[in-house]
Amino acid sequence: MNDGLFSKAAIGAPEGAAAHRHDGGGTLNERGVQITRSALWAAYGDALGWISELTDEEGLRRRTGGAPLSEPVEWTRRVGGRSGVNVSLPRGCYSDDSQLRLATGRAISAGGFDVEAFAKVELPVWLSYALGGGKSTTAAAAHLGKARSSWFVNQYKRWTDAGGNGAAMRIQPHVWASRTPDDANSFIPDVVRNTICTHSHPAGLMGAVLHALCVGQALANARPPSQSDLAESIDKAERLPEIMANDIEFGYWRSAFERVSGGLTKAWEGTVDETREVVRRVTAITNKVTPRERYKNIVNALQLRDPSRRGSGMLTAVAATALTWCEPTPAEALRIAANEIGTDTDTIATMAGAILGAVADEEPSVEVVDADLFRSEADRLAAIAAGSAPRGHRYPDLMHWPAPVSRADALVTSKGGRLKVRGLGTVSEEKGAPIKAANGFQLQWITLEYGQTLLIKRRVNLPSEIGDEADTSGVDLQKRSSAAPAVIPEQARLNAEPIDALKLSGMLSYVNRRISNDEAIGRALRHVANKCTPGEIHEFTGKVIDLLRSRT
Repeated sequence: MNDGLFSKAAIGAPEGAAAHRHDGGGTLNERGVQITRSALWAAYGDALGWISELTDEEGLRRRTGGAPLSEPVEWTRRVGGRSGVNVSLPRGCYSDDSQLRLATGRAISAGGFDVEAFAKVELPVWLSYALGGGKSTTAAAAHLGKARSSWFVNQYKRWTDAGGNGAAMRIQPHVWASRTPDDANSFIPDVVRNTICTHSHPAGLMGAVLHALCVGQALANARPPSQSDLAESIDKAERLPEIMANDIEFGYWRSAFERVSGGLTKAWEGTVDETREVVRRVTAITNKVTPRERYKNIVNALQLRDPSRRGSGMLTAVAATALTWCEPTPAEALRIAANEIGTDTDTIATMAGAILGAVADEEPSVEVVDADLFRSEADRLAAIAAGSAPRGHRYPDLMHWPAPVSRADALVTSKGGRLKVRGLGTVSEEKGAPIKAANGFQLQWITLEYGQTLLIKRRVNLPSEIGDEADTSGVDLQKRSSAAPAVIPEQARLNAEPIDALKLSGMLSYVNRRISNDEAIGRALRHVANKCTPGEIHEFTGKVIDLLRSRT
C-alpha cells in the first residue's frame, strides 16, 4: 500500500540516465509511440462516434447518405443549436471531446498543469469554436469568463449537480505527460484540478479519475485494464478525499461544495459503492456472445440510453473500459460503440480509443482532421514525461486578461492586420468564405499557425485585438524531433513554469505545489510585490505563511 497516494511530493522530474526509461516499462521511444496512438485513436473514436451522436437510425442514414457507419465520413450537421445552420463537416472532423483534450494538453508544460490558463483562457475561448459540448461544460466555461470567477470554486447555476462525462473525456493528457503512469500520485491531482473547473458532482469526478487510472494502466502494462485492474482502480479512487485534506485550493472547493450539497466524504463513499455495484453487474455479463452483443448487453445493464444516465461520467468511464473487454481491436471496438444508437457514442468511443490506442499495433487507417497536430502534441507530452522542457503554448498575461465578451468576440484583427484567435494565436489560413449564421453573425473555418482547425463564430466586422495581446501567440507545435530530448534537473524544471500569467489564486497554487522550494516561493513573493495591490500582497503573504506552517 502506498500511504502517499495522491501526495504532491511524489510528482517530480526524472533524474540522470534513468529518465530515458519510464518507470512502468517501455523505452522513451516506445512510450512516445504509445501516446501518439492513444491520441490518434481517441480522436478517431470521437470523429466516428460524433456522426451517430444524439440521433436515431433514420437520422444516421441521412448523415451517412444511407451507408453503414464503419469509418469517419464527410457529413452535415446543424451547428449553433436550433437556430443554427447546416454545415458540411470534413471526413475525420472531431467534436468538443477532442477540442477540450487539445486544450488540456496545451495547458501542460514542463512546469506542470497551468490550471489558471486552462480555466480562464482555454475554456471561455473554446465557446467560440465548440463543436458540441454538454450543458455543464458550456455553463462552467461561460462563468469562468467572468473576472471574479475562479477555477476551484466555479459556482455557476447548479454547479454541484454536474456529474457528466465532460471532464472524463478530456483528461488523458495528464496521464500522457506522466513519467510514471502506473503511479496515481503523478497525475491524479491535476486530473482533479481539471475536473472541478467544470464538474463537481462525485459522478463526474469518479468518471475522470477512473478513466485516468485506466489509461495509466494501459500505458504501464501494455494491455487494456482487466476486470481486476478496474476493481483496483476503484480502490485507489476511494481514497480521493485524502487529496482534499492537503491542498488549500481543494479545501476552498470542498468548503463551497459542502455548503451546498453536504458532506463530501459521505457523498464520495456513496459514489464508490455505486461504482463497485456497476462494475459487478458489467463483469457478470457472459462472454458467450459476439462482441457487439456483449456490448449491447452492457449498455442495457447500465441503461445508457436513458437520458438521465447516458452522459454520466462514472457510467461512461465503466462502459468505455468494458468495451475493451468485448473487442480488443480498436477499429472494430470503436465501430461497435458508434453504432450503438441512443448512447453517448462519441464519448464512449473516444475514451475507449484512448485506452486501446495505448496498446495498439498501428495508427487508424483514416486520418482525422489535424492528425499532425495530435502527433506533435503527443511528442511534446512524451518529452515532458521524460523530463525535458519542450516549448509549449504562450498564454496572455492573466493579470490583464479579459475573456471575450461574447462567443463572437474571440476572432479579432491583430495590430499587424492578420486574423487572430484571442489566447490561442495567429490564423495561418482562412478556409473558404464565412458562413452566414443566426442573428447577423458568421461562422468561419480557419487554421491556426500550429495546425488546429476551427469553425469559429465571428462578427461580420471583426474587432481589433486589445491591450498588449499583440505579443502573445502560439508556438509551432508541429515541429517534431526524433532525437531524445535533453533531461533537465528538478530545479530547472521548477523554474521553467512562468508565473507572469498567474493571478493571485494561481500564485497560491504555484507556491502550494513548490512549498519546499525556497527559490520558487521567493519568485512568487517578488512577482506579487511588483504586480499586486497592498491589500492583495497582505492577503497573499498571510496565506503563504499559513501554508508554510501547515507543512512543518
